[in-house]
Amino acid sequence: MITRKAEYAIIILTELASHPKGTILTSKQISKARSIPVNLVVQLLAVLRDAGWTAGIRGPAGGIKLEKDPKNINLRQVIEKIDGPIGITRCLFQDKPCHDRTHCSLRGVWANAQQKMLNVLEGVTIRELADSTLNDC
Repeated sequence: MITRKAEYAIIILTELASHPKGTILTSKQISKARSIPVNLVVQLLAVLRDAGWTAGIRGPAGGIKLEKDPKNINLRQVIEKIDGPIGITRCLFQDKPCHDRTHCSLRGVWANAQQKMLNVLEGVTIRELADSTLNDC
């Protein structure tokens, strides 16, 4: 399951990417623009900074700016940074089918659905979200 925190991280990056390159925003500005609690913005910005996607600027005119080109950040990367590996079912993370059966008819279906979902998430970038009407979340 994709958590609300992962959604917020995507929204934060989208907000930063929706401004001209190099624009510095404060946590409060992001919080207000996207209706995300400011303490959660601060918490997620630390993770996004550690990923190398954002950078903090100190001083009176300080804040946060996008460090990495948003066309090089896809949704799968952000979700996995916040939530860990994405899986539609836990059986895909196990080496053997449930209950040690030699054949599980659902496992192939789940694996196919999982791969299609990951392909979609990899195919959408923060830049695309910032440039689309979807950035009104």
